[in-house]
Amino acid sequence: MTALIRTFAAAAALSSTALFGTGCDLLDAFQEEGTTLVQLMVTHNATPEDGRFPDLADGDLRTFDTDEGWTVYLQAGFVTTTGASIEECSGAALDFDSHWGSLPESIGATDLDLQSFGAVDVEAGSYCTMTVEYGPFVPSGDISRAMDMGEDRENVEGSTFYFRGVAQKGELSVDFEFSSSDPIVVDVDLSKVMNGGPLVVDAKESFPIDLTLSKTYDRFFDGIDFEGTTSEDLAANVSAMLELETRASYGTRVAAN
Repeated sequence: MTALIRTFAAAAALSSTALFGTGCDLLDAFQEEGTTLVQLMVTHNATPEDGRFPDLADGDLRTFDTDEGWTVYLQAGFVTTTGASIEECSGAALDFDSHWGSLPESIGATDLDLQSFGAVDVEAGSYCTMTVEYGPFVPSGDISRAMDMGEDRENVEGSTFYFRGVAQKGELSVDFEFSSSDPIVVDVDLSKVMNGGPLVVDAKESFPIDLTLSKTYDRFFDGIDFEGTTSEDLAANVSAMLELETRASYGTRVAAN
């Protein structure tokens, strides 16, 4: 899915270059006077260990231990971002324009690989908060239809998130599969995102500003005893953990801390 988005982004860039030129000319073609373009990326990662992100992948499979002593073999996982806005410290909010509509992110894709969600032109100022909306995936246009969800497409469509896998503890083994279509709204702190302070835009930047939203997926099942738990319990836990484990980083690199 990431490769697909990069392909379309590259094609768009080439087309734009042909029309408007290169460098600052290209940026000026998409940026309003007196504003700076802020681009939003989404990604996912495991919990950092000793200043590094561990590799939990075996192909699309993710394997990790929970705080309750269960080993989770995550065979499929999708989380859909449907909207986002950025708020000035004074309270005014601006919505990002999504490139693709709702964006279902596969947790089975490469950790820390970036997917572009959208962009917005912002005026000079300080920005302290971002609001992120997770919601049901609604296919829209050729891009959404071409996204690779494999055998899980029917389960992902209409879902805010969808998970399937196996949890093991000792000789116990529990298969799980669950989803939710409930919307989730997360307020993300930007007050320390840029050099220990809020995101500051002077509207004279030579290039767009990048922000990256990341989610720590190996914490989604913390606090869960899979023996006797229900799909509703699992969905409620993931919803709560998405609120706790969604973070913003300045630039396109997520720090392992």
